Formats: sequence, C-alpha cells, structure tokens
Amino acid sequence: MLTAILVGFMGAGKTTVGQALAESLNVPFYDTDALIQAQTQQTPGAIFAQDGEAAFREREQAVLQQALGEAQGVLATGGGIVEQPENLQLLKSAQIPVVYLDARFGTVAERLMGDTTRPILAEKSFQDVVELYQARLAKYQQVATFVQPVEQLTPDAIVSAIQQELEDV
Repeated sequence: MLTAILVGFMGAGKTTVGQALAESLNVPFYDTDALIQAQTQQTPGAIFAQDGEAAFREREQAVLQQALGEAQGVLATGGGIVEQPENLQLLKSAQIPVVYLDARFGTVAERLMGDTTRPILAEKSFQDVVELYQARLAKYQQVATFVQPVEQLTPDAIVSAIQQELEDV
C-alpha cells in the first residue's frame, strides 16, 4: 500500500519532496508522469501534442488506479490529477494520506519560468495559468488529508513536517 500521495500545482515540489520523503521513509518513489512515460514510451508533452489532453488524462487515471491498487511507497501526482472527477473520487476514497503541497502562485510562477517541458504551459497564456491555479486550489483541498505549506521551507523541512503529520494520521 502507498504511504502517501502528493498533490499540488505544477512547480509546488511534488517530485522533489516525494523523492526525499520516500528516501527518508526507505520506500519506493513513484511519479504518475514517469509511470505514464514508462508504459507508453512517450513523454506527457508528446501525448498532449499527439493525442490531446483528454487522452493524457485517461492514461493518468489508469496509472492512478493501478498505483492505488499495487504500489507501495510515495506517489507524486501530476498537477492536473484533480481535473477528472473520477480521480477526485479515487483520491478521496483511498485509505492513504493525501498531502497537498501548498505553494503560492508567485512561487510556482517563479519556478516554472522558462520551463518548456510542461505541455499545459506551452498552450496557455499567463492569465490562463493563473485561472487554472485558482480553479485547482479547492480541488486539492477537497482531496487532501492535510495541507503542507511549502513557502520558505527547504525540501528536508517539508519532509520532516510531512513525516510528523503521517505519524498522526
């Protein structure tokens, strides 16, 4: 069974924190984007470009379902995992702590500046990304077992805080 699932907007630090958390807990680390790429031999960007966002979200849902059923360790999800109602239900009903890494928009914007690997950024204006961020906030909070702020904290400090929370869950 998974130890924790990390959700949050792109650039919040899910992969970085997830890897550090898994290492600290001595469990495997999984990333939904990497799992999709391993299964399809295509990057998320290539899937978005060739097949569209809906096709990517289908693959993402299948990977989430599979991970919930089979994986052991820490799972970092893509920022858009909360876009599908089915995924919201899967995350809410999972008997696994869901950690929302809460980063302010200014922080993620700074981290994402110039990042060409994220397909959503390539096709949206800055204002669209602001609106996307705002629309997803409530969804992240809806599925979260607890919220972990990331502002002014190192990955190690975030991991320590998450471990404290996991002990209390």
